Amino acid sequence: MPDTFDMETRDSRLHILQQVMDAAALRHRVIAQNVANVNTPGYRRQEVVFEAEMARALAGTGGPAAVNVKPYVVVADGPERVDGNTVDLNREMNDLNKNFLLYEAAAQIITSRVTSLKAAIAGH
Repeated sequence: MPDTFDMETRDSRLHILQQVMDAAALRHRVIAQNVANVNTPGYRRQEVVFEAEMARALAGTGGPAAVNVKPYVVVADGPERVDGNTVDLNREMNDLNKNFLLYEAAAQIITSRVTSLKAAIAGH
């Protein structure tokens, strides 16, 4: 029975990592949109809400298997330039770098897990 529980826990962790990667992919698209509109008068910066929602879900009593958090996009508050645009290119580049690292870390963990599963199936 412990093996079954362990397998379910690992599968749910992979599901969580998949959700992290989905959120990072959405965030990449949103950051790209923000950067593309850096000179658009009146454009309001957007951002992805995910990590706080995931933390709340994981803190709940359902455990990792019950977690199914979908990222969503919101218009972010921030300082406005004279033209009404709220995009700060330095912030976007910083967010892009952090997002890239998050995505890469999740991808490496998933790759490692899949490699381990393949080796176990092959009997190595």
